[in-house]
Amino acid sequence: MADDLLNRVEQALREDPETTTLDTKLFEEAELLLPSYLAPPTYTTNNAGSAEQVVVPGQVSTSNSDGLWEKRLLLMRHLAADLMDSRRSNHTPVVNLLIKLFNGFTWTQVCEFGTSSIPYKDGLGVGEGMTSFNRLMLCLLGKARGKASDAEQAAGMLEVMIAVVRLWLTTPDTGISMQAGELLFDLLKVDVPPQPAQSRENWRDRPAGGGGGQGLVWKRVFGDRDVYHVFFESCSLEYGAEALSKNQRTIAQARLMEWVPKVARLDWGMISRSHHREVEGKFKSTGGFLEFVALKMVDFKDDLLMYRCLIDFFSLLLKTTADLDTHTMAQHDSLGLQYLIMHGLHARTAAIYLQTQPVDPAEAMLLYGPAANYLSTYASVYPKHYLACQMAKQVNERLSHTLDLTPGSWAHNDSPKHDLHLIASVPRQSLMPYDKSPIALLPCKTTNADVLNTLATIFHGPEEHVVTFPATEVKNAEQDANEGAAARAIYFYYLAAQPHFWRDIVIHADTIALRDLALSAIRCITTIINANWSNTTTPATITYLLPSTTLATPTSGHLAILSPPALEHILPYLLSPPKTFANLVGGRGDAESSAYQVAVAKFEALKALEVRMRGQVERSPEEGFEEILGTVQRRLGMGVLPQGAEVGGAVGTMEL
Repeated sequence: MADDLLNRVEQALREDPETTTLDTKLFEEAELLLPSYLAPPTYTTNNAGSAEQVVVPGQVSTSNSDGLWEKRLLLMRHLAADLMDSRRSNHTPVVNLLIKLFNGFTWTQVCEFGTSSIPYKDGLGVGEGMTSFNRLMLCLLGKARGKASDAEQAAGMLEVMIAVVRLWLTTPDTGISMQAGELLFDLLKVDVPPQPAQSRENWRDRPAGGGGGQGLVWKRVFGDRDVYHVFFESCSLEYGAEALSKNQRTIAQARLMEWVPKVARLDWGMISRSHHREVEGKFKSTGGFLEFVALKMVDFKDDLLMYRCLIDFFSLLLKTTADLDTHTMAQHDSLGLQYLIMHGLHARTAAIYLQTQPVDPAEAMLLYGPAANYLSTYASVYPKHYLACQMAKQVNERLSHTLDLTPGSWAHNDSPKHDLHLIASVPRQSLMPYDKSPIALLPCKTTNADVLNTLATIFHGPEEHVVTFPATEVKNAEQDANEGAAARAIYFYYLAAQPHFWRDIVIHADTIALRDLALSAIRCITTIINANWSNTTTPATITYLLPSTTLATPTSGHLAILSPPALEHILPYLLSPPKTFANLVGGRGDAESSAYQVAVAKFEALKALEVRMRGQVERSPEEGFEEILGTVQRRLGMGVLPQGAEVGGAVGTMEL
């Protein structure tokens, strides 16, 4: 069968392309079968020290595998030759098969196949009908990303590297652009030079570790004038290539802004310094590559959509460079944050959200969300820096304004999701003291799913670190302890202010008709059970005064669930059978699906409680928790939907 398929493919390639078209189905069958049938022979060494052939699972077994490999190479050459025939109107079937046959090839094998005869430059051209050729050329060049020496050899082809950069930035095909951008990044990544032990500049500008390359790819991309020029001419609105429209240039800008933060993570110094002053001067940018991208390239005054992209670029730069310590007197800083602050970009972006001055309505509509996300990234990635400046106070004042809504607005209007995301991202310490905290404005009765998810995130405390072996030092342990203590205090203050909180949560969780609201209510239960609260006090840990009420204030979340006022609502709810809609006329429709999702979430919450209770019983066997644990385990043994599950569900109503 495979031989017949191979012969039919060869016959199709021999036919006149002007009078016949390739059988797409035939080539799709060939893609599935021929790569494994024409696989290379696999050898291993036996106990006697001689080589013997072995069969690889999934590979067609044959005693003539060397001959099959020759057939594979011959077929690949015939396919490659067909690509050079301009009479063929559609080369896609040939390219797809050729890419499959190149699977498993190393860069050395690609070079042996014919580096000099592979038209990389022409195949990387931008234009209609070039997509298939682009895919093939990028596939072949991708073989060089495995080793630094291979990457450096590929980078030695100057015209090819120029074509890759231009294709990445200017092609109208998004898939090809992503493939080219990833190729360029991977070549740089594998060629990162090792860090000299005594080089201060290197350990300042790079994260721990390093590659094993000589940096030749970096020298080609940033050190070669012609390659460097392509970045500027493809992205500059005022002085760029005339052949590119404004739309094409703004697309190139967006692609470059997505790529630069990842490269900055590999080598900040290479991104931030000047390389070719004559090129940069031509495009009115004298401060280096990063200055062009962050300060000069985007027309942020007149193009609000690109301004959105620019703010997203700032956020990504903050996140990716968090480990690049400045090693200066500035505490809890990074090279990315320092750069944004020094050039006024940090304050300018924050001002869009804080709205301390009148803002154009169109600008507010388009930029408010990205600016809030920028502050969310800043506050979550650099919590100590955030707490040490005036930004925390300003953000709280803004949140207190935006979250001060009527019950009807919370229930029926769109949530202020950007503000909710921000309040869930800031350090919990910044939300204390409670009497001035915007948390107090979040409702639990007439509410929505976004609010409940936000409360769940805040009440849970910091993320728990995964235990690994060998054990690694946990970064920011002191910060996590303070965050856990703050989360516990916020929970009990909120509970004192909203004594019917858990009653409302159970009502929402039982309102299956409002699935998202029900799931978010159950998430509140689960996150409190699994809360990561600080129950140890170190000299550096912040201690918070808890509210002056008669409420019990346990040090762990699962004990808080088993204490009033949660106890009388949550445990009976979790132990009760889930509601279903099986009685509705019409069978199992979407309502049944929603009911099942809510039932599963409820079951998972009970499982989380069982895990915590088992640990509690082991630590405190004489405190009477065994009976509760046994009851929980018996309910879990019945499964998600036990026999006799309650039929029907609460009608989704809102009390105004």
